[in-house]
Amino acid sequence: MASVLILGGGVAGMSAAHELVERGFDVVVLEKNRIPGGKARSIPVAGGAEDGLREAMHFHEAAPGAKPWVPGEHGFRFFPGFYKHVVDSMQRTPMPAGGTVADQLVPTTRIGITQYDQPMFTLPARFPRSPGDAVTVLGDVLIAFSSVTGLEPEDLAHFGARIWQILTSCPERRLAEYEKTSWWGFIGAEDRSSAYKKFLASGITRSLVAAKAETASTRTIGDIFVQLILTMLDPSAATTDRVLDGPTNRVWIEPWHEYLVSMGVDYRTETEVASIEFDGRRVTGVTGMRDGTSESFRADYYVCALPIERTAPLLPPQLTAADEQLRWLIPLSANVQWMNGLMFYLRREIPILHGHLIHIDTQWALTSISQIQFWKPDTLSQFGDPEVQGILSIDISDWEAPGLNGRIAAECTRDEVMAETWEQLKRSLNAEGAEVISDDDLVGWFIDPDIQPNPDEPGRLRNMEPLLVNLVDSWRMRPEATTQIPNLFLASDYVRTYTDLATMEAANEAARRAVNGILDDLGDTSPRCELWPLQEPAALEAWRSYDRARFEQGLPWDGSLVETAASALTAAAPALDHVSDLLGGVDPFVPVINQVSQAVDESEPVAMAEADLTEVGRLSQGAGSPLLVDVSLPISSTAQGAGAAAGQRSSATQRTPSPGPAGFGDRLEWFRTATIEAITGMMPTGEPRRHLYDLIDEFVRRPSKGLRPGLLLATTGMYGGNVEDALPSAAGVELLHSAFLVHDDIEDESLSRRGSPTMHRQVGVPLAVNTGDAMNAHSLRMFRSNVRQLGPEAALRIFDEVDHMLIQSLEGQAMELGWVRDNNVAVKPADYFNLVLKKTGWYSFIHPLRIGALIANPQDRDLGRFNRFGALLGAAFQIQDDVLNLEGTRSAYGKEIAGDLWEGKRSLVMVHSLSNATASQRSRLESFLARPRSRRLPREIHEYHELLHECGSVAWARSVAEALTNAAREQMSTAFAGAEPGPDLAFIESLVDYVPQRIR
Repeated sequence: MASVLILGGGVAGMSAAHELVERGFDVVVLEKNRIPGGKARSIPVAGGAEDGLREAMHFHEAAPGAKPWVPGEHGFRFFPGFYKHVVDSMQRTPMPAGGTVADQLVPTTRIGITQYDQPMFTLPARFPRSPGDAVTVLGDVLIAFSSVTGLEPEDLAHFGARIWQILTSCPERRLAEYEKTSWWGFIGAEDRSSAYKKFLASGITRSLVAAKAETASTRTIGDIFVQLILTMLDPSAATTDRVLDGPTNRVWIEPWHEYLVSMGVDYRTETEVASIEFDGRRVTGVTGMRDGTSESFRADYYVCALPIERTAPLLPPQLTAADEQLRWLIPLSANVQWMNGLMFYLRREIPILHGHLIHIDTQWALTSISQIQFWKPDTLSQFGDPEVQGILSIDISDWEAPGLNGRIAAECTRDEVMAETWEQLKRSLNAEGAEVISDDDLVGWFIDPDIQPNPDEPGRLRNMEPLLVNLVDSWRMRPEATTQIPNLFLASDYVRTYTDLATMEAANEAARRAVNGILDDLGDTSPRCELWPLQEPAALEAWRSYDRARFEQGLPWDGSLVETAASALTAAAPALDHVSDLLGGVDPFVPVINQVSQAVDESEPVAMAEADLTEVGRLSQGAGSPLLVDVSLPISSTAQGAGAAAGQRSSATQRTPSPGPAGFGDRLEWFRTATIEAITGMMPTGEPRRHLYDLIDEFVRRPSKGLRPGLLLATTGMYGGNVEDALPSAAGVELLHSAFLVHDDIEDESLSRRGSPTMHRQVGVPLAVNTGDAMNAHSLRMFRSNVRQLGPEAALRIFDEVDHMLIQSLEGQAMELGWVRDNNVAVKPADYFNLVLKKTGWYSFIHPLRIGALIANPQDRDLGRFNRFGALLGAAFQIQDDVLNLEGTRSAYGKEIAGDLWEGKRSLVMVHSLSNATASQRSRLESFLARPRSRRLPREIHEYHELLHECGSVAWARSVAEALTNAAREQMSTAFAGAEPGPDLAFIESLVDYVPQRIR
């Protein structure tokens, strides 16, 4: 296998080595320090008899009888919730005692902000877990930001408008415009209050990324700030922030290093890269220095994983001349700031807060965390003097601002830096007479050893490892991981990455890009290293697409979108009404599309009022069921006067005759054909065909009913809409359905689908899973095309419908799979009907009807009128499908007969049998259901098929389906009030008759 030499053994170098060695490469790593890990490492610190804990001392150098040592850091390690690359590597790194390094990450729960002589206020580090929590949090935020920070509602409104602008701007605009705009200018700091400047302009940039608001790129600061906010607002995220449960080396770097070495990596410590040799075409070697002795290294490929300030001087002029992007590294290396750590060792543990603290008033932009509370019990007892019972870890982010002593940090001695930091910290924490920390608590201290007296500038300190900051318009200066030199690749946080910030995450991502470049050069077919783009809110995709269209036409971002943010704030909590009013007046604001905000405010398909669908309970009891149980089904409805709404619809749209044939069967086939043509017309025509697009094409062309797109298109037509306008949504719904079927067949181990073997039986599970994923992705592209076809308002509302449909369907599938996995034999009809509402009602009937009506008239506010009809007919349809699975023929059914029995599904037929079988029959049935499909026998399938008939369950389920169908028929006049008589309405009426006739 090819050999690779990695220059630098920090996070980037170790990440590259990890990816390469797992793919069989011969890997050598050169690291200048004695301890692996680069700047991420922790450093043993020895105790001084009089001076306290000051200088770094490697434990293996300590003389016999030396004082014990304690762990020191360059700065605290933290892992925001949006980190994916570095966490993935941690998940693949084993711990000696079992588990992985990722298991050593623990969440914080709070974020604290302190000011001088003011009480600390805190915010949650995770999404509120209940509506009550959310209201409390919002109230706390308002109180804190008004009475404690001095920020006015106008400030919050203005800042919120700017964040909204970033969220609703397309990536192309962010790169072309916001990359060239300072954060200070973008958020309008110059003309705002002093509190605004302190908290929202300078505070964010200094404390989080050590950058100056006046010079930092809006694209970088805005994107990362949004990532932190989105993680906080994600209900599924445990926290916005994670920390390690022990010293960095002990729980991360050492296990990682041991794993790499065990896999064959030759990791050379105390070997500093001195020069790179270049013959005008390729890198031919590297010279390393160890203990004053040089050594030459040769390899097929070279990965430079050194930081920018070390890389730039190493590259010979002829090498930078061979690649234009490398010429920018010299000027780029000047774009660095200091962000280094200091640790205070304390006589007692002082938790202060379960998370990070931002000391907003401190002159040197301090952030801190009390570490011991996150470490495993007794961790500290393994290190150092027993007098040390607590550790405060501090990051100093501004070394050029005068401190309380009037001097900048860079012009202090190390001792003076310690003393001044301690004073700033005491003033931040000891407020209103409370003494949180005192001089008596301090045992010793330790400063990042990269901070040392500068021999070239007496009276100043120097920093051997500063931090790259992304200044305005610096993206163009940054190189790709792959260079024009065929065997040289770059892996460091200055490389262009999705993360776009000098962090461990960016370093890991850059390493993955470098490894992918090597694989590409070799033509290697190994799987590429996975890369994750930054999260973008899916709900705002319509707005970003709208902005992309404006950007491509040379138009600015549409300021009227701020109105939508105002509406969103109003919906969040009544306490924010006044902020919403102010936000609407923020410049730039032009009320061009006010109706969009109205649509967002009034259309709530996900949070609809609940009403009991009592017909289900009444009808199932009336069908001869002996079950005395409550089988009422909760379902949403927003109907507010169908007659009035229908009148609005009929006058809002000019009716045109619906095209296509009449008659249920012919019209259904016409709808299906149009939908399939729309799908194939919107799918890519290039590669990979054999293992992706041909599979999609074959599956969607299999014989099928096409009921979902048929319902959508018919509803659009009956309300006077253009069926052509509805085809992208119909195609999206049908392709989503196909994706679900492919995945469902894998989950259920099904054998056939639509008259042919299931896809995973034809091509294998990996290809089938990927094809299903691709169907999902392309369906969303089809929905996204509505932005240009229907406009942003209708597109956004359709996205809301699809979002709700997806979540309900996935929840329903999880319920059904869970019943089988847990062998739940206590499922009741009420449980089944709830499942059917999620898996069939919303997905197959309600949402296609709602989307079709919405396309015909985007102003339709009465979509809830379809809910009851769709739920009733959906339940009837699913029950009939359950019966057909037992009674139908393979040619008519298209799937495996008795497949539900093979899979152990809790259909309504099965639920009824479990309640009506004799004790002996039930015992045998439960034993049968407890076994996996592979251990069920054909004779057992026949036996229990007969049992379902003996219990009367099949006939009972059929009668319930018929009663539900009749109830749905009674809802027709309400659901389709105002619909135009014609072939589309007749199609729906025939569909109601079709459901009970499917098995007759």
